[in-house]
Amino acid sequence: MKDPFIIFWAVMLFASIVWYAFLVVYIGIKAGRELRTLIRDLSAQVKAADAARK
Repeated sequence: MKDPFIIFWAVMLFASIVWYAFLVVYIGIKAGRELRTLIRDLSAQVKAADAARK
């Protein structure tokens, strides 16, 4: 039988890699949505300012 110490740290290692990958993907998706919203809002403001100048 394998040493429980090695099994414990192997599980902790793989769990931390999975957790880190999940966070990177989750935060990346949220940031992408926020950037898309920000760009859309800023574009609308620029168009409104251009329309007001004319």
